[in-house]
Amino acid sequence: MIAKGMISLGFTPTLIFADICLIISIGIGLLIQANNFPNNVKIGLIILAGIFLIISISINAVSAVKRRNERK
Repeated sequence: MIAKGMISLGFTPTLIFADICLIISIGIGLLIQANNFPNNVKIGLIILAGIFLIISISINAVSAVKRRNERK
């Protein structure tokens, strides 16, 4: 039971998925820096990392707005 005034962390599957997407994005970025890939492979990996980053940011933004609206 949560005491009155404490905020629930709310580990939902969508937020866990957003965190996994962020970790994958960071991992791809580190992989690009560590290895010597051809330029076309680097561009593809950068696009893939960007997609994962956008997914993570959009899920977290929607979740934050939803929580803010619920508190009002």
